[in-house]
Amino acid sequence: MITLTRAESPGLRSRMDWMLAAAALGLCTIGTLAILSAASPLPYYGRVVQTHFVALAVGVLAFGHRSWLRLGHVTFQPTAMACICMVLVLASFLDKRANKAHTMPVFLLAGALVAPIALLILKQPDLSSTLVFFVMTLAMLFCAGASVSHLACLAGYGAVTLGLPVLWTLLSYRPEIAASPVAAFLAGLTHPGLRLLLAMAGIFAAAALLWRVCALARVPIHWIYFVTASLVLAAGLASAVVVNLQMKVYQRSRFVAMVAPEADSQGAAYNVNQALVAIGSGGLAGKGIFQGTQSHLGFLPERHTDFIFAVVGEEMGFWGACGVVLLYLLLIWRVVSAARLARDRYGFLVCCGIAAMFAAHLLINVGMCLGLFPVAGIPLPLLSYGGSSLVVTLWALGIVVNVYSRHYAFL
Repeated sequence: MITLTRAESPGLRSRMDWMLAAAALGLCTIGTLAILSAASPLPYYGRVVQTHFVALAVGVLAFGHRSWLRLGHVTFQPTAMACICMVLVLASFLDKRANKAHTMPVFLLAGALVAPIALLILKQPDLSSTLVFFVMTLAMLFCAGASVSHLACLAGYGAVTLGLPVLWTLLSYRPEIAASPVAAFLAGLTHPGLRLLLAMAGIFAAAALLWRVCALARVPIHWIYFVTASLVLAAGLASAVVVNLQMKVYQRSRFVAMVAPEADSQGAAYNVNQALVAIGSGGLAGKGIFQGTQSHLGFLPERHTDFIFAVVGEEMGFWGACGVVLLYLLLIWRVVSAARLARDRYGFLVCCGIAAMFAAHLLINVGMCLGLFPVAGIPLPLLSYGGSSLVVTLWALGIVVNVYSRHYAFL
């Protein structure tokens, strides 16, 4: 039994992670200033301000609450709520199967648990939130002890599913390679049916030939690896065809803005170009709060939502943008620290899922503003305007603080 002195007693310890709270408060403050500045030229500025502060108040209540909230007729964006709920459900599923997390049946059941929600979100269509779901699931399975080979298969499947539509878009807008055999092959993949079956048959034939070559060369590679790789490629190919056929015009234009921005600089690539101009014009120290020309003159679209980071870069400069990124890294570090201190496996997995969710949002949104990723309608938590996102984010941080406090409560 652990005996504690009076100075170490849980009652005298702080059960709040003040570093996490400070990081969240700093991001909320910067986000509020950026939203007030970016939205000030809008005709519905008053409604934006009212919605933001109401959501902030509700989010603070959710942050301090230790159980489920019942908010009457208040509604949330389904995707924002579904992400946190899926973290809780998947953590419970993996916690109950702690000794079997490395087995294929548990891995497949976890995928079956997540897949219906991910497909519904993809059907909206919301490809960016589906990607966050994928990253979150991968991280939670890894932390639960899933086999590395299983995770590699899942990662490969996701890479093929998302990579082929991007590659096809690139080939479509690059005339110098549009007539190549690869382009002709991918052109056939845009049509379902016989061509897809022939492509799958080609994958298995190539795998069999490669296995035979390795066997003749006495390279000790088991045949199961070739079969697994073929199945992953075939499944990813089938999913890529479905994604490519279901992709809307505006979604494909986002790929164009990333792979060939010069092809449509005033259309698909306009948002990214203006975001880069805004960030670059901020310099080191920025133009000052409420002094951003790109945002206030209306050149930067979606400035108070998706491209809020560009507003921060313009008005607060390089140092302000670095400060925002550092606050996010501090926040993610404290969530990971709460996971390490969790007194049970369930709390550990919940914090791991929330940390992965924050990391995915940060990487995708900032990468989008810098032109490194396709434009995605995904908010930057605690900074972007959006009642659902703000409330759910603060609720998620409240769950993390609850896990952190339980570590001291049971010492």
